[in-house]
Amino acid sequence: MPGVSAVSRLLGALFIATVMTPALAADTAEVAWKGYLTDCERFQQVVNNVQNGTLTAREAMFRADNLMRPVFVHREQLTQARLASADYARCENVIAQATEISNNEHNVQDKEILQKALKAEAEHLESPEYRRARALGFSDVGELGKLHEIAEDSDMDGEAYLKTLMITVDWGCGRHFRAVRYVKPYVIYNTHPDEGSCAIYREVAVLGGAMVERGDTIDRDAIFQYVGWKKLEGPGGFPVDIQVVKVRK
Repeated sequence: MPGVSAVSRLLGALFIATVMTPALAADTAEVAWKGYLTDCERFQQVVNNVQNGTLTAREAMFRADNLMRPVFVHREQLTQARLASADYARCENVIAQATEISNNEHNVQDKEILQKALKAEAEHLESPEYRRARALGFSDVGELGKLHEIAEDSDMDGEAYLKTLMITVDWGCGRHFRAVRYVKPYVIYNTHPDEGSCAIYREVAVLGGAMVERGDTIDRDAIFQYVGWKKLEGPGGFPVDIQVVKVRK
């Protein structure tokens, strides 16, 4: 009978699950313990190599960071008996040493990053582009190839901020802009689909520029002022929203 057969299969599956679960749990715990001991050996190797000078603190930081996830996973599967063992205590001490090396080097790295950022900011404030922007009444310099990212910045009013910037043609994505169509009085520029990440959200309408031919690259020496979003006719005649900049004379 179909009904009896289905019930028999269900009861059989439940019986197997009941019998197998403790064994499976034991196997999982044993595999986790072996994995944990392997992690321990690798952490010990990191510590030893730093102490004997064959591994720099920066290299040790990366290796220790990579080992953190597997040791966390293995530790979660250990039995109470394993957690109370002398080997576990020894390994935790080793892991703590490696973690201290990693944390100390992360602090060094953070200071280096901060110093580089401060140096870059100081150099930017002394740059001809920044001085020119300030002389023209702008707050700073912005990149044509990053209009969309700045406008979408959730930490600030991107649109309002863009209007304070002197927009220049950057050497990232901005230099790839080419004229694709004319929607009076705007020349529409975008990037080629083969430009990789520069092809995403890279389209701008330029107002007040010189006459150009289709395919011409944008004037890399031009200075622009951000206007905002405007609905213009798209390639198929349908309206599209596009960011507009005007040439600063």
